[in-house]
Amino acid sequence: MTRLNRRHILSLMGATALTGCAPAISTAQLGDDPFEGGIGGTGIVGLMTGTGSVLVNGLRVEIPDNTRIFANVSTASDSMLVPGTALSMVAYARRGRFEAQQIDIDAPLIGTLTRTSRGFAINGTSVQIDRAGSFTGQRVAAHGLWQPDGSLRGSLVQVIPGDTDSVAGVAVGSPDAGWKIGQTPVILPQGGLLIAGQFAVASGQFADGTFNATSLELGRFRGGQALRQLSIEGYLEPIAAAPGFRISGLGHSFDRRLALNPFAQLRALYFGPYDGRFRARRAVVLPENQGTRQALLQPAEDANFAAGLIGTAAKPIGTQ
Repeated sequence: MTRLNRRHILSLMGATALTGCAPAISTAQLGDDPFEGGIGGTGIVGLMTGTGSVLVNGLRVEIPDNTRIFANVSTASDSMLVPGTALSMVAYARRGRFEAQQIDIDAPLIGTLTRTSRGFAINGTSVQIDRAGSFTGQRVAAHGLWQPDGSLRGSLVQVIPGDTDSVAGVAVGSPDAGWKIGQTPVILPQGGLLIAGQFAVASGQFADGTFNATSLELGRFRGGQALRQLSIEGYLEPIAAAPGFRISGLGHSFDRRLALNPFAQLRALYFGPYDGRFRARRAVVLPENQGTRQALLQPAEDANFAAGLIGTAAKPIGTQ
């Protein structure tokens, strides 16, 4: 893939103070740049939609030679960055470009694809994958978005070598009741600790209906970078704590004041400031049709972000 592209000037401007008591930003204050106030890092979590740089969440991000790339915790190359890949990226505005500092490719599921009475599964978690039957019995990496019921809506499936299974998502449960990631029951390695709602990558073996983890990596952004913005694609799932939702399989605690009910049943892209909590300012509702969704999120030839991020599809998020 092409790493640095001469085009595409990013106009991230200004700095917005991020304080825990800051008021909600009114619609009138939402400028023409979805990432105004881009001092510090921007955390991007979503599905890659195109190459030529990396297109993800409607953004065009360059990959300089010093970008660190990991795939399920192991060092990887940019050859793994293909459309449909689920990735977490930390990017900065540098030299007139939006550049990736670190990319983590955490496939939600790696394991054998099996046929069940209800469809297909990997590591005991139900998956919705196009032409899944052609991969039955093979060991695959499945990328996509977690659903509120703990299943995975697939975007990419790849046959891969090796014998280590993995599951990457939000931990649900407790030390007494047991743990799940997605719909996969997980037994922690000796000395392993989890917190409910924490993102984890568990590696090990799935057998007899249980995932026996031999290692855990915790947190979605694992490079220790200071983030000031977030851009995240996903579905909401209800939780007891305010504001009543989190992003399925990803976590990312929203500001408690946000009114997210209008997006409860929808696939959407959320973006805005981050100060320990995600103060999402806009949501772009995304169509399920892949072609329509990619067209909405496609930046113009010389643009750094898609017009859909600031057009009528981008809805300001209110407070409650």
